[in-house]
Amino acid sequence: MSKSLERGLQSLLFLSSKKSVGVTELAEELQVNKSTAFRVLETLRQFNMAEQNKSTSKYKLGPAVLKLSEQLYKNLNIISIARPHMQRISEEVGESVHLCILSNDSAVVIEQIMTSSRLTVNAKIGNKEPLHSSSVGKCLIAFSSPQVISQITDGMAFEKFSEKTIASKEDFFAELEKVRQRGYAIDDGEISEDIRCIAVPIFNYLNEVTYSMGVSGPTSRMTAGKIESIAANLIRTGGIISAQLGFSK
Repeated sequence: MSKSLERGLQSLLFLSSKKSVGVTELAEELQVNKSTAFRVLETLRQFNMAEQNKSTSKYKLGPAVLKLSEQLYKNLNIISIARPHMQRISEEVGESVHLCILSNDSAVVIEQIMTSSRLTVNAKIGNKEPLHSSSVGKCLIAFSSPQVISQITDGMAFEKFSEKTIASKEDFFAELEKVRQRGYAIDDGEISEDIRCIAVPIFNYLNEVTYSMGVSGPTSRMTAGKIESIAANLIRTGGIISAQLGFSK
């Protein structure tokens, strides 16, 4: 690697770890003389990778770094990131796994891993899941901002699909609080009495919930004990995927 390029990259990493950096401080970090450190910082400044505070003469990261990071996050492909994890979960728990995104007033399936079991739940790509009764929908709403929650729930019809379907805004808000407290959501036969689902939120680099990942199966297999073990698996995996998308607590 070019020595100049190496020093430039080391300087960027050092700047990212500090609020601001002086020439002497960088020279000590790079183990170079101050004139070399100054040239590195000035080169970074010329390309807007660093900014200089005129009153202190110290440098900090510049706006061009933000452009690079934004492009990185735009290039992240959620399906290519999530699919290997979804495949592993499906194999471990023996159930179908699906990935959803919030679209208008529904959770829309954007990827699915089908289980090889004879009796399986098929959440086809493109299918819409109701927000108030699906586990993936509850996750997308529960961890959204108060403004988004208000906008969505104000016009929510709370359509009944089974005897267990949540039918009022008050009950729905109480359910969302449970989801936030435990970190996952459950659809306990609320859309179909024969199907039970569990889901977790997935966060992006802005610490926003952009996706949710769920496991669905027949109630005969999705017992209370299985739900508990799947929840732990999903929470752990959701954290890994979120981190790969740039989320940090």
